Amino acid sequence: MNQRLPSIGRGAIAVTCDLLECVKTNAEIEGLLLEYGLSDHIESGGSIAKTVLSIKKFAVSNSAHIVQTDYGPKTLSVALIDAAIQLAGHRGDLPLWDKLERYLNLDGYALQKQVTAGRFGDDVVIKGITIAMPGFVALPEAVSEVDQLLERYGLNVAQTHLSSAKENITQEDWEAANSQCRTFLEALIDGIADLLFPDKAAPLPGGLSKRQLLAKHGFLSREKHEFGDGNGQTFLPGLAKLLHPDGAHPGISTQHDAMFRLQLVVVTARWLLKRLEAGRPTVN
Repeated sequence: MNQRLPSIGRGAIAVTCDLLECVKTNAEIEGLLLEYGLSDHIESGGSIAKTVLSIKKFAVSNSAHIVQTDYGPKTLSVALIDAAIQLAGHRGDLPLWDKLERYLNLDGYALQKQVTAGRFGDDVVIKGITIAMPGFVALPEAVSEVDQLLERYGLNVAQTHLSSAKENITQEDWEAANSQCRTFLEALIDGIADLLFPDKAAPLPGGLSKRQLLAKHGFLSREKHEFGDGNGQTFLPGLAKLLHPDGAHPGISTQHDAMFRLQLVVVTARWLLKRLEAGRPTVN
């Protein structure tokens, strides 16, 4: 895996190792250690669970470690996912595959699936992993920079809501993730107004009044349709309506819908924070 591709995080690696516990014999796991040249780093634990736990600990700390496979060199994290597909079975009906996909989505990847219509429902076979988004809009890099900028400017409330949105997605709580995305964006814009115009923003309630303040002083452009009052076709009001129109009631959202909304707010947050960075020094 080249350096331009997003890395696979500890959550996906841990779940991948949990899938490896589905193998029938410890010999298969030990054979994997020998094939990937990991015997010098990982000792067999004498049981499948203990050996897999040792693999998990090493892989989480060394996800970029390169191993040689029959398809050429790969990072350890990717090689383990390949091994899970081969050893744990191709079928995609295990709950762990769904959990792995949620983590992979947050890392910028998706599972490759072959879906065949069957008599009693779709037959899903896991074939591998693929990049979920083009590199220039990859979520992991954007989230990392947004997190750094939020911390730099002391936007702790917004950062908490963003973390909650990501956590909700890993827990399959799509509606709560949508709600946190909208709250994150609102907290971010309120925080920017408080940083740039503390005296004028202090007596104002959050939300519309602070967005109006930012527009009045040119941080948000009315001419470029970034913000507008009322029901005009402008970006930020439209985005706020899109993010969470139906409340947090279960069953009204999906995984892909929640990921779309998270990607939207992260890209928008980066745009606003880079504008803040260009015009304002770092908070001490």
